[in-house]
This record gives sequence, structure tokens and C-alpha cells, in this order.
Amino acid sequence: RWIRLGLVALSIPVLLFVTGAVPEPEDALAGFGNQAVIAIAAVFVLGAGLQESGVAAALARRVERAAGKSEPRILTLVCGAVIILSAFMSNAATVAVLLPVVVALARRAQLPPSRLLMPLGYAAILGGNLTLIGSSSNLLVSDFLRRTTGSGLGMFEFAVIGAPICIAGVLYLLLVGRRFLPDRDGRGPGASHAHSEKLVADYGLAQSITRVRVGQASALRGSTLAETGIGRDYAVSVLAVTRRGSFGERWVHPGPNFRFERGDDVYLEGPDTEVWRLAEETHSRMGLPGEHAVERVLDHGVGIVEASVPPRSGFLGRTLQEVEFRSRYGLNVLSLWRNDGPVQQDFARLPLAAGDAMLLAGPTDHLRRLRGSQDLVLLSEPDDVRDFSKAPLALLCLGVALLPPLLGLAPLAMSALAGALLMVLTGCLPADQAGRFVEWRVLALIIGTIPLGTALENHGVADLVADTMVGASSWAGAPAVLAGLFLLAALISVTSSNAAAA
Repeated sequence: RWIRLGLVALSIPVLLFVTGAVPEPEDALAGFGNQAVIAIAAVFVLGAGLQESGVAAALARRVERAAGKSEPRILTLVCGAVIILSAFMSNAATVAVLLPVVVALARRAQLPPSRLLMPLGYAAILGGNLTLIGSSSNLLVSDFLRRTTGSGLGMFEFAVIGAPICIAGVLYLLLVGRRFLPDRDGRGPGASHAHSEKLVADYGLAQSITRVRVGQASALRGSTLAETGIGRDYAVSVLAVTRRGSFGERWVHPGPNFRFERGDDVYLEGPDTEVWRLAEETHSRMGLPGEHAVERVLDHGVGIVEASVPPRSGFLGRTLQEVEFRSRYGLNVLSLWRNDGPVQQDFARLPLAAGDAMLLAGPTDHLRRLRGSQDLVLLSEPDDVRDFSKAPLALLCLGVALLPPLLGLAPLAMSALAGALLMVLTGCLPADQAGRFVEWRVLALIIGTIPLGTALENHGVADLVADTMVGASSWAGAPAVLAGLFLLAALISVTSSNAAAA
């Protein structure tokens, strides 16, 4: 570990060329143009698109709702969700998506998080063996088979062996391995971090969200948000607006110039009496938002943070209306906390004091701009918010990557690259964020070790090892030879990676 593993791997082609072990530079640098490397890089981007568009988070939310408080049930659902995701995403990305969900499940079921986190890691590895794109080593062996025989492995051929291994692994975790899982309460320095879930509960937000429908006779129809007086004449805040279009429901985070139309559903936060007054005076229809109203709002790009007014803030002694908070930051103040409790009534006209805490909601990029503000101090970071409206597009991009190889229309490297490009072009994954999700260390290991395999083959080392193992099969039998091969691959993967071992 004196030198980073990626640097060691990338030095292999240079050393092979300098020493003459691989005299042709094209052969020494063959890893950079390898189809498997291109496919693996594209799969990282595809997985990131599934993560950023909310497909993975949507599955995690379903698990959270169905899990209950039974440890075996929670383990079964978590393992099932992880296996499904890791079949199409990198193991690390899958675990990263589900980590907060699993910790929340453990907290609600009053279980130590350690009893769920270790199975989470194992299930991700098991799920990676179900598809061709589930693991980089799968792609490598398929590409080598294609180059040497003209035909690679199919997308789901691995599942014939991988599915029984998955089932056996999950059954072992549930019936036997569960007894050996560690019991650690996980109450470290970061355990008190205020997540959206806790903030919503502390401020009583779930009980203060209502919905108003803009009808034909509504005075809101045709008016901008600024003209309606919401937040000024009525002590309520607009969290989001849903508008029906040709392609279904569209979620909007309205600014002051947003103009309401007939059929809009407006999600409001504030006292019921104020919402009733708004609905009555504007001739709008008031309705119940539903049991999961907060989740629906948060699932469509709205983040929640807590911020405090510092002693030298420019907001001291001024009201939220006077500082024009909404137009200045593009955020809603949902509640104000003062003297050990939330202020429920008309806090927009209350002069701010040092130490006041505010619950803020809005698009995540607007929330992050507060980090450099001298007038507010963030007490929590915006959670990893997902805009689920992009989820269908992300699944379509995944289909573009998977279907052509399945139907024999295009090689995986080409279709996966097309799917990855579509992920970025459709906005499922921001272009400036795509590189952050590529596991460059894995790619470096593969690029560096491919020419090493060529050198072993060119200099007869591969043949020598193969002949020795085949000779051993006459007295040890084929199962023993396979066991030796598996052991050798396992030892190499322990010290480097499964891709390097392949």
C-alpha cells in the first residue's frame, strides 16, 4: 500500500514495454481500447443515472414502507432490493443508495444498524453475479471469450448459476449468519445529524401540509405567485405545484413569476385556518394531500434543511417579509423555531432574533447556496434529494443499453455507451457529475492488467500453467483442478480486485 493501486496498475504497461516483455506499444496499451473497459465505464454511468434519477431511491422507499419491524422481514426485503439493483449497478453505488434507508429501518425497528449493514454488503456482491453487467469481471471474461471464440456470454447467462448462489446466500444470512452479526448501536459523533425525516417530525410538518386545486372560477387562475399574496397576505408557503400535461403529472417549484393555471394542485404548508381562508377567498377547492404528502414533495426535488440566525446577521430585527426572503433565496420558510418550540402563527411578520432556527424547503441547488451566506448558518445539510420525474427516462436508457445485445443487434460496449450518453442528454445524470460516479481505480486495474495477461500468454507462462493443471486432472480429477483455479482467482482478488484476477 505504499503506492496507490491504480498507479501500480497503470505502470504495468509501461514496464512491460520498457523491459521488452511486450515490445509493441499497441499491445502494451491495448487495455485503453478494450471493449470491456468501454462497457464497464458506460455501466458505471448507467448505474449513476439510475441512482440520480431516483429509480434506486424509489425501490428503497418501497422497501422502507413494506419492511415493518421484524428483523427477518427487513433482512429479506433489503437483500432482495440490493440484489435487484446490484444486477444493473456497481456494488458500491448500490450500497451507497441504500445505506441511509437501512439505517432508518434499523432505527425504526430498534435494531443495531450493524445487523443490517453487513448483509447489505454481502447481498450487493451476490446480486452482481446475476447479469453480464453486474460485475466488471463478468464483462472481462465475456469479452475475452468473444475475442478468442467469436461469441461472448449472454446478458443473463450468469443468472443460471448466480441465482441459486443468491438464494443460498440469502437463506444462509437469514437462517444461520444472522446469529453471528455484530450488535453495535452505531451511536457515533454523527448519529445526531438532523435528517429530513427528523426535521419533519420535530417541526410537525406532516400535519401542516394541505392541497388546493385551482378551478375554473378560482381567483388564483392566471395570477402569478407574487400577485396572489401567498406568504404575504396569507401565512402559508407553497412547497410545490403539480400540473397535468400530455405526458402525465409534472412537478414545479414555483418562483414569484410562476403563473397558476386551471387544474394545478398547489401543496401548501401552514395553519389550516389560513389555508381555509385562502381557499374561500380565492374560490379554490381544498383537499387532503394524502398520507404520504411529505414524501411525495420530497421525492420530486424538494429538499429540507434547518438554518439559524447568527449574532451578526443582517436579518436581526427584520422580518422575513422585509428581507424578501423568498425572492432573495428562492426558498420557502416552513416554520420558525424559538424558545424550545416551533412558532406556528404568522412568523413571517415576526422580527428575527439571534438563535432563531428556520425550517427551509426548496430545490437542492438553492439550499446549497446558503453555505456561503453570512446571514444564516446551516444546521443540517440537504439530504440526497431525488427528482423521481426522471425515473421513466432512466429506465428507458437502461433498456437502450440492454436490449440490443439481448436481441443480437449490437455489441454491449456500443449499446451501453449509447445508453450512458442518453442518461446525460436526457438530464437523468448531470453532465458535470458523470465522471464522479466512474470508479477510476477499477478501470485502471483492468487497463493495466490486460497487457499483463497478453505477456503471460506470449511468453508461454499461461500455457505452462494450463498444461500443469490439465496434467494434474489425470490424478486429481477435474473438480480438484477447478477448485485450484477458483482458489488462485480468490487469492489474487483478495490482494487486488476481482477484475484484476479475471
